[in-house]
Amino acid sequence: MRCVLVALAALLVSGVAQAQARVVDDFETGLGHEWRGAAGRGDIQLTEYSGNHSLRLRRNAWAARVVPLDGRDDVRVSVSFAARDLEGDDACLLEVSVDGEIWQELGRISPGQDDGLTMHRVGGALAHPPSGDWVAVRLRVAGNTLNDTCWADDLRVDARPAELELGLQIPAGEGPLGQPLSSQAFARPDGARSPLEPVSGRLIIPFLGRVDGFRVHRDEFGYESEAGIFSLPPLEIVLVGEDDDLIPVRRGPLEGEHPHWEWIVEPGRAWQSPDGTIRAVLPVALQERNANCVHTGWLSFDTNGDSGAQSAVLVMGAETCAYFQFDLWTRLPVSFEPGPGPSADLIRDRRQAEIANRAPRQAIATLQDRFADVDLAAFGSPLEVSPEAMTVYGLLAEGELFAGGCETRFGTDPYCDTLPLPSYSLAKSMVAAVALMRLEQLYPGARTALIADHVPACSSARWQGVTFEHALDMATGLYTSADYNQDEDAPSLWAFMSQTTHEDRIEAACSLHPRRAAPGERWVYHTTDTYILGTALQALWRNRSGQADADFYDDLLVPLWREVGLSPLADRTRRTYDAERQPVSGWGLTLHFDDIMRLAAYLNGPRAADRLDPGMLAAALQRDAADRGLPAGGDTQRYQNGFWAWNAGPALGCTGDAWIPAMSGYGGITVALIPNGHVYAYVSDGRQFAWRRAAQQSNALEPFCEVRP
Repeated sequence: MRCVLVALAALLVSGVAQAQARVVDDFETGLGHEWRGAAGRGDIQLTEYSGNHSLRLRRNAWAARVVPLDGRDDVRVSVSFAARDLEGDDACLLEVSVDGEIWQELGRISPGQDDGLTMHRVGGALAHPPSGDWVAVRLRVAGNTLNDTCWADDLRVDARPAELELGLQIPAGEGPLGQPLSSQAFARPDGARSPLEPVSGRLIIPFLGRVDGFRVHRDEFGYESEAGIFSLPPLEIVLVGEDDDLIPVRRGPLEGEHPHWEWIVEPGRAWQSPDGTIRAVLPVALQERNANCVHTGWLSFDTNGDSGAQSAVLVMGAETCAYFQFDLWTRLPVSFEPGPGPSADLIRDRRQAEIANRAPRQAIATLQDRFADVDLAAFGSPLEVSPEAMTVYGLLAEGELFAGGCETRFGTDPYCDTLPLPSYSLAKSMVAAVALMRLEQLYPGARTALIADHVPACSSARWQGVTFEHALDMATGLYTSADYNQDEDAPSLWAFMSQTTHEDRIEAACSLHPRRAAPGERWVYHTTDTYILGTALQALWRNRSGQADADFYDDLLVPLWREVGLSPLADRTRRTYDAERQPVSGWGLTLHFDDIMRLAAYLNGPRAADRLDPGMLAAALQRDAADRGLPAGGDTQRYQNGFWAWNAGPALGCTGDAWIPAMSGYGGITVALIPNGHVYAYVSDGRQFAWRRAAQQSNALEPFCEVRP
């Protein structure tokens, strides 16, 4: 075994000197050349179930691969196992080695976890750092008969890069910023005094052609080579001060002419330094133009109430973005013009209301004070979502938010409360679904209105008979492939997403797929269906309101957000970059974590039926046993009225079905509306969508299903 692994290590390390230390293998493209193994008296085979491939090991078979580390450490390995016919000491084992001889067990599943279907996530961190530049990972079945079977899927190996030296203080001077800074350099120091006068005025940043430093961690589409990718767009923002708060007048993405980025500026703090200088810090983000990725950090500048040019410091070391991840640090020129700003009192009042409306927030660890027997590790579990991919997670229970995360590569974010987060496809539920439910309540029959009657680009014969609700259910009958996510992963979807005008986007969406089934018969996931629905909603609302410039997002949803008490971030959504300004409907919100949790709790509670059609809402939330929705990618998954649902009963060991509705967003965003009134959610970007442990623990705290003894 050692000679096999050492030889394999030599091959890989010499051939992949610049390889990413992160490995994700779901076996969908086969068993690559990186793997070596032995069948023993069993066998090794790739198998398929419901369109998903996994590696099957029987009796005493094993398969191993070597991962080059590139000087990285803090190695974490995890895998999902399902099993069948285990007995006695039989087990499915995840093991690692740093020398090919001594193996450390990182996880196992045993008899009692072998229903042949449920995937159990196991794994952990290496107990000792590797002495060389590679680590071997082995998947093994420890059985004694041919029916002892393990299926392995979604192997993940993560290793942290060598740490950059972090500055603990923001350096004075005008020269380039030579290193990134710790997050604590941007936090209000203990004992700092508030400014004698609130800091208000206009902050101006000119276009910056190149930043001082950056380090790319992940780049799936070759962004690093694009011209101007590490330039910064200009920014002009009015700030209103109150005590030591610093409130931007405009919230959400600030559109401009930059080809790649749009600024987001959120409320920050100002304080007086011992030398009398007033330091201001704003949590900021760069959001990808025409997309939803968010890269977050902090901007700091000093002011003594005088106008004029000076320098600021910008550091970014976190994101919610599955395909492009980087650190950035730079000094940049700014000018600050003091002044009260327009509508200052209104801005202050809105900020006070925003803070007052938040759910009381506590650290996730304090959940033990409420529930003594709680297993805290079940929430934000590293066996379900890699810590490196996690942005923030939490449980909303009894009106309180117990939250964890907000870790960056430079330390804990001191402005977690105002961290801007992308929605991606959460918007399919929050925008498209909620808007149609609202219209159905106002104008009964909206759900059965025909797409072809309201969207001229979709008036061809293929769209005949397709209703608004069919589009919301992604059951239009128009698709190219019924295989799970095949259409959504096709290049044609990216061509649709890259369009910037409504005319081009709706033409692409309506003509993308042929008619293959009757409406309402088959679910096929299509972001294009939700965009088409948004276009139809706009047309219907303009017709009903009698106003040619009416906007369903501004007129129907923003008042609801105000009623729920969401932050001003929710007032805006991604739109097309033309005069039509069509809401994109299926992605594009930017929200605080508190917004996500409280909107989910509102939908999960009794008040929502006052504003939304009760029948549609009940079906979406799985409260109608006769109307679960269409199967969506598996026997335990449904999709109904813009919401996912998972039958957690088999996984949790319930005596019957236990359907949990959920919202889901690209890259690794989950919001579960648990039937006991809890909301569990996490925002991540490692493409992991697992939350069985959290659901199980929620059920243990306040049962929503009876568990078999």
